[in-house]
Amino acid sequence: MSFQIGRVKGIGIRLHFTLIITFFLIDWTLSAFFMPDYVKGLSSLDYWVMGTLGTGILFFSILLHELSHSVVAMKYNIPVKSITLFIFGGVSDIAKEPEDFHQEFKMSIAGPLASFGIAGVSALFFWVLSSGNLDNAVYSVSKGILFYVAIANLALGAFNLIPAFPLDGGRVLRAAIVRWKKDYQYATRVATSIGIMISYLFMAFGFLYFLRGDFIGGIWIILIGWFLHSGAQSYMSQFELTNALRGVVAGNIMNTKIISVGEDASMDFVLGNYFATSMKSELPVVDREGHLIGMVTLRETLDVPEDRRRVTMVKNVMSLPDHLAVVLPDADLEKALMEMMQKRVGKIFVCDGSRKLLGVISKTDILELAGERQRYMQQVKRPVPP
Repeated sequence: MSFQIGRVKGIGIRLHFTLIITFFLIDWTLSAFFMPDYVKGLSSLDYWVMGTLGTGILFFSILLHELSHSVVAMKYNIPVKSITLFIFGGVSDIAKEPEDFHQEFKMSIAGPLASFGIAGVSALFFWVLSSGNLDNAVYSVSKGILFYVAIANLALGAFNLIPAFPLDGGRVLRAAIVRWKKDYQYATRVATSIGIMISYLFMAFGFLYFLRGDFIGGIWIILIGWFLHSGAQSYMSQFELTNALRGVVAGNIMNTKIISVGEDASMDFVLGNYFATSMKSELPVVDREGHLIGMVTLRETLDVPEDRRRVTMVKNVMSLPDHLAVVLPDADLEKALMEMMQKRVGKIFVCDGSRKLLGVISKTDILELAGERQRYMQQVKRPVPP
């Protein structure tokens, strides 16, 4: 669950709800422990100002880290839809994976370099302030914030260089293996396997810290390990899925037996004569010539008050085509799947150039096809008995 707060270079900037929790945890840790230990003799208000500003600058630094990835990706004509900041940092929603190892290396290394750059600039200003002879609260607060920003960005850059997916270091590792082996699939499997092993090490160290009495530190390290593990597993599952779909076009698997509704139908009529009989959760909306003009869901229908369903038309509640996954019949299925994931919808609508609806592809259709193709490839690779 996230919400957009703005756009930078056409990239949507989103905040995940976990960021709020993390912000207050880091703010409290800095204000109550780190800053009072580093700078002595200030008031509680001063420490909370230092903690809040330090936390805010940290998340702004994470945004710059992710923007660095995105700017390099856009340089190679790889679209970037959004950047989401969440509990463990940030993630860029990049439209496709770069299979050229030069591009992946430059995209991956850009983030850590940005973090190291911020750390260097902060350290320089800290050194300039430290060389002065001023002695007041503003001076002490500024030094404390700069010191923390330098240390935090140094740690952020170093952490992201750990060779574990989905961190930048894991992608740098994959780029190096691709350059060495010239095999993108092999490199991905090796890099994600190493990432999973490293995630187990993090969880083991976190458990040891927990046993030694450092409960907060242990829990954070375990959570980081869990994040790395789930990220690597999720990426590998998605990679194997898209790899299994490679070479298949949308027109080959689309379902041409389409149940659609008109925009002028009442919600009461659609609920009783379409949703109740087809047992579907969403239906395409077409005009009289069969052109796709939207989609209506069962949830949207039920959200209309019962006494208003007879006078509420489909066109009043339907989702417009811009929010749907719409592809041409000759579109690669893996790209169609990416479109569906980016739009966060459950169906792909296959249309011709004039938006006339030709067929529909569901998640179930894709998963069944991928499963069949994966089983086939496993059988082909299995050694034949003598």
